[in-house]
Amino acid sequence: MKQLIFFLMCFASFGSKAQTDLPLGLWIDNAERILRAQTSASVLKMNINKAEYQRDFTLLVLTDDRNDTQKVMVRMLGPALWRGNMTLKIDDRISFFEPRNKRTTIMSSSMLASSWMGSHFSNDDLMRETDLARHYSYEAKEAWQKDARNYHLIELTPQPSAPVVWAKVLYRLYIDNDRVFPEQVTYYRRKEDKHPERTLTYSEVKNMDGMLVPTVMEMRVSDKPQEFTRMHYQKIKFNTDLAASKFSEQAFL
Repeated sequence: MKQLIFFLMCFASFGSKAQTDLPLGLWIDNAERILRAQTSASVLKMNINKAEYQRDFTLLVLTDDRNDTQKVMVRMLGPALWRGNMTLKIDDRISFFEPRNKRTTIMSSSMLASSWMGSHFSNDDLMRETDLARHYSYEAKEAWQKDARNYHLIELTPQPSAPVVWAKVLYRLYIDNDRVFPEQVTYYRRKEDKHPERTLTYSEVKNMDGMLVPTVMEMRVSDKPQEFTRMHYQKIKFNTDLAASKFSEQAFL
């Protein structure tokens, strides 16, 4: 009976375009939260590969989605030159801390699209200011089966007056054992564009803290196909009781 209800929901979604129509919005929300759960504490490696330079960072990332005041903290563990640099998001307020001069800077909304530490990921990508499930409406474009998985391609269009950069997003996800996994997200600057400006892929699904999750995220930009930034999760702990003090500016000190 559970499987029957699930597939009826899948078929009912096709042709839907309204933001509140489920399960499209629910699928996207679940896919976006797969590496966060209610709370998460992660250690990951970030490798930036550009023509001008290559950089490797080790990051500690904490997230807390237990209430409407979303919290994200990214702290650099290495290399030594950058150790202790932090980015903190509490609701809509994002701040940076540089330990060498003990300076805290509040980020303006104009900086959301800027590159994070010279990577192909933006400040918005890491801080999750844009909420795809809330700021966009959805339309199912394709569905197919492969390797006993149900794949779906969903087109996202911005809600009127939504504070977003991308005029169109194509979200490819799959459902395996009733869990939703992201696989590829392509971002278009204009709705009529034939080619995306950048592409995010998820891969290497592994068991982390008792949950199957993709452990590699890779961002590429279309006009520089040889460049990329890859984030590889080393450790994740889900649904731990993170104290509020972990997300305060006192944690910078």
